[in-house]
Amino acid sequence: MEVTCVKEHVDGKSEISMEYNYGGAPEVTAGLSYPVAGMSIYAGVAMVLIRDDAQLPGWYPMEMFDVRDPRMPSHWLFAKYPGSEYLQALWGYEELINDEFHYDALLERDNGALVIFSNRLRGSGVADA
Repeated sequence: MEVTCVKEHVDGKSEISMEYNYGGAPEVTAGLSYPVAGMSIYAGVAMVLIRDDAQLPGWYPMEMFDVRDPRMPSHWLFAKYPGSEYLQALWGYEELINDEFHYDALLERDNGALVIFSNRLRGSGVADA
């Protein structure tokens, strides 16, 4: 799956999602395309996990993007979190779904998680497109 940035900011409900993940301004550029490593529903907002302009994993609201290539990798897995107030659903590569610490480790910029993220993007078939 690949998305193209159509706006570099968010409004309304999506601001909650951005505050949790970054606490700062988004690092994406309108007109550029980004391979998607995962998707989530966070606080009721559809999010995509991409490698942003800072070359780091980032969760961004889908409202910032158009879908360039809608094909999802066949190896993606899914999990739901009915007891969570914020993270409600998650799609993506194996470690994102099966390793209970990987999601947070990406946000904390843990080196091991960053290596896994990069390797999974490289294997997605669109990372170098």
